[in-house]
Amino acid sequence: MQPFIAPFFLLICLCLFNLSCLAEEQSLEQLNDSVSFLVGLDLPNSGFQELAESKSYRYNKAKLDKEWKKYTERTLAPMGEWARREVAPHSKPGGVVRYMFSGPDILHALTMFPGAGTFVLCGLEPVGVVPDIRSLSPGSAGHAFSEVRNALGEVINFSFFRTKDMKSDLRYSTFRGTTPLMMGFLARSGQYVKGYEFFKLQKDGSLESRGTESKGVNVVKMTFSPKDARKSKTLYYFSTDLSDGHFAKSGFEKWLTSQPKGDAYLKAASFLLHRSSFDDVRKHLIDYSTQILEDDSGIPYRYFDKEKWDCYLYGSYSGPIDLFSQYNQSDLRAAYRKAKIPMEFGTGYKWRKGESNIMRFVLKGTRKKAVGATQPKFKSKTPVLIARPVLEDG
Repeated sequence: MQPFIAPFFLLICLCLFNLSCLAEEQSLEQLNDSVSFLVGLDLPNSGFQELAESKSYRYNKAKLDKEWKKYTERTLAPMGEWARREVAPHSKPGGVVRYMFSGPDILHALTMFPGAGTFVLCGLEPVGVVPDIRSLSPGSAGHAFSEVRNALGEVINFSFFRTKDMKSDLRYSTFRGTTPLMMGFLARSGQYVKGYEFFKLQKDGSLESRGTESKGVNVVKMTFSPKDARKSKTLYYFSTDLSDGHFAKSGFEKWLTSQPKGDAYLKAASFLLHRSSFDDVRKHLIDYSTQILEDDSGIPYRYFDKEKWDCYLYGSYSGPIDLFSQYNQSDLRAAYRKAKIPMEFGTGYKWRKGESNIMRFVLKGTRKKAVGATQPKFKSKTPVLIARPVLEDG
């Protein structure tokens, strides 16, 4: 029997050693390497060289590099230039962006509001865990790559997440939840995670810290910036129900009300704010925003008082997609017939260029300088026009 005891004992020791290594918390350097690895970026450190040389990693990198380049040229670059010209003059530097029904889509929030200091995202999708590729082997990495690539691909190809699929997929993936995807988008945007912390939202609106332990939490906070930058931005993600009753009962309304007024962003929001069961969060956004950027799935046009808001219409409105046909807005259609400004990119449910719409509502008295006054850096087939408010006749 003894010849078999030594190898078996050695195997047990090796397993315990690997488990002890994983029990040790990742350093920030290791965390950012894990994120970079999952989204196909080059690893700056050599600790995961065996994984980086695997066939699955090379395939994942080539695929994501190609898709990211295409989406940047088609959407992110013109969107960022448009935001610099149209949105930034009305945004407070270092201010707060409320992005309700966002899921893990920090990518477009950061593109639309690059000067913001705090991003508040929320959705029904679970918070999940911080990715740690120390648990992967060259043989098992391919499955994790596929999961992340498919999730990121929804945004890269369509500009939004499909909520029903995303909620289920993120609950059972190798690296669960929204946290790995948000970190992935940050990495692909040239950002470096400089800290993170998990919380449990309390009914009084306070956040109970759980440190780096993600079990049973519904909030994650991250700080990030380019690696060598001194000043960081903050990202909060809340996994929460925004419907009436839940919005207040969960404590999220109290916490959100404690944040300064600022910008709001709504995209592919399932037309939930068209329903009476979301009155409370709709009212909060109107009361606590100085600028609201949205497509037609956000707050209905009729809720904006022409005496309080200037409205700027971009792109084209031909009604909602068939799935949400009951939410057609005849008043918005009439407003688009009166005045609209072309857009050089697509976004939202009608994500193709030439079919999308964006509405920008600016609280009167907060206008800082003329918009639409500079030429874009990308080559445009249409002239840059000066956007003028259209909420003049109700």
